[in-house]
Amino acid sequence: MPALPNAVKHRGLSRRALLSGSCLGALASALLLPACDGVLSGSQPGAGPAPGGVGSNPVGGSSGTGGAPITASSKPEVDVMTIRRLNRAEYTNTLRALTGTNQDYGAKLPPDNLSFGFDNIGEALTVQPLHIEMFEQSADAALAELFALPASDARRTQTLSCDALTGGPACVLATVQAFAERAYRRPVAAAEITPFVSVADTFTQTGGSALDGLKLALKAVLLSPYFLFRVELDVSPTSKEPHRLTAYELATRLSYYLWSSMPDDALLTSAKAGNLASDAGLAAEVSRMLGDSKAQALVSNFAGQWLNLRRVAAVKPDETAYPNFNAQLASDLQAESTLFFAELVAQGRPISELITADFSYLNQNLAAYYGVTPPSGEGFTKVLLTGAHRVGFLTQGSFLTLTSNPTHTSPVKRGKWVLDQLLCSPPPPPPPGVDASLAGTGTPASVRARLEQHRAKEPCRSCHAIMDPIGLSFENFSGIGEYRASDQFGPIDASGTLATPNGDVTFNGASELVPLLAADARLAPCVAQKVLTYAVGRGFTTSDTSALQTVLNLTGATGQGLRGLFSSVALSEAFRSRRAVGE
Repeated sequence: MPALPNAVKHRGLSRRALLSGSCLGALASALLLPACDGVLSGSQPGAGPAPGGVGSNPVGGSSGTGGAPITASSKPEVDVMTIRRLNRAEYTNTLRALTGTNQDYGAKLPPDNLSFGFDNIGEALTVQPLHIEMFEQSADAALAELFALPASDARRTQTLSCDALTGGPACVLATVQAFAERAYRRPVAAAEITPFVSVADTFTQTGGSALDGLKLALKAVLLSPYFLFRVELDVSPTSKEPHRLTAYELATRLSYYLWSSMPDDALLTSAKAGNLASDAGLAAEVSRMLGDSKAQALVSNFAGQWLNLRRVAAVKPDETAYPNFNAQLASDLQAESTLFFAELVAQGRPISELITADFSYLNQNLAAYYGVTPPSGEGFTKVLLTGAHRVGFLTQGSFLTLTSNPTHTSPVKRGKWVLDQLLCSPPPPPPPGVDASLAGTGTPASVRARLEQHRAKEPCRSCHAIMDPIGLSFENFSGIGEYRASDQFGPIDASGTLATPNGDVTFNGASELVPLLAADARLAPCVAQKVLTYAVGRGFTTSDTSALQTVLNLTGATGQGLRGLFSSVALSEAFRSRRAVGE
């Protein structure tokens, strides 16, 4: 933050000037409230056209508090949405897009709370005093970087298109207006930026430089709730009737879903033109955005959390039990699963291929680890795994290592993960006071034998009878995912029975279990549930049958598998609409 002249300091403007215009004061006084429902009174100036809304203006500016009511058949899909603070990844990406910085400012913020398995759920994204402190520090640092760039640097000219020293108030006004519109992800009204321009004017009138005054005004924008939060407004805060998002609200929701960042110029242009109001226009934007390199965020942040890929590089199995495991192997396992998932999305492969695919991405290190012919070159290459005892994500080292204990495998963890994350049928938690250890009788025994002893206890039997057979099917893979036909107790028995809604089905090993899971009627709705939860920012469950069936019907029509699923979620009413809490 630039030094303030004494006259400004004496008037208390070092902070108070920034507290006007919905900046730090609004954060400190109003938005520290956890689980705010996003019911903001009044209209949002310049919020833009409402897709399909009565009286909406396709070039923006009217109907700024929500779109048209939606049909009765869609109402069960739409629920109350909590106002959403930018999480750490979104804050970093948005600051980078706005100012051109390469710094990870989100990493300085407190860790985001998880809810429903993700860190972008509105009700969990509270604001702590440390957030406010770090928001201010990050704004200062990012703007200092921007203003220090050479005058010809494209990152500088994107924001500072005129010279505040020679351009005077007109330059300051134009710069603040353009910056605020990008930061707020929508058009802004003159009344919204007047306080920010006044900050700059007051600063220069009391002896400060025009450039530092402009920097203060831009800082005020970066401390506004309209930047730090994804604000969506309701037509009537007292009505429970669902309605479509405005065009700019939809564009913002879409960009943070697919890119974990702010809308680009093309998306904002589509919003202004009213193109997002139609299924075809929205689908076209989704297709364009999925083809952009920024869609890697969908892999990093959605798959990274759903499949636990974020945790792989930090996993540390016991060095004595697994001396061959090291940081490089962990990094390679993470890269393999990341590239694998990205390929499924890019090629529009069926949802079931997540667990049935006969290929993966390996480098020479992983090929040796898996015991397959190494690819040529140093990087990762798509490799067929025929005859390698590997099929899909569930036999990749990332999953097998993460669902093991430090010294040995854990069929319980592996089985529970499949039930919870792939079939959305999690077992209930163990009763209070139940001994969950597998210590056994003291005589060394295989994991299968110890689990059989554990299941003999009545409180444990019902849940473990469902989890254990699934987890035991992966016993041919060690605690770090190495294939083995036997262990110290002899040949491994990986047979079991899968309980399905249509009855029990027997199998022997992962190769026979995986096709059963792929054919399970719970798989596709479960994956759709995970994507909806991440995309919309609120929890969906198996009871949300209307929303899930809508998405699956749309996905089937696309014939594009996982890619089609991501697109279908964006086209669903659950994604395109919202409603107020009501009275």
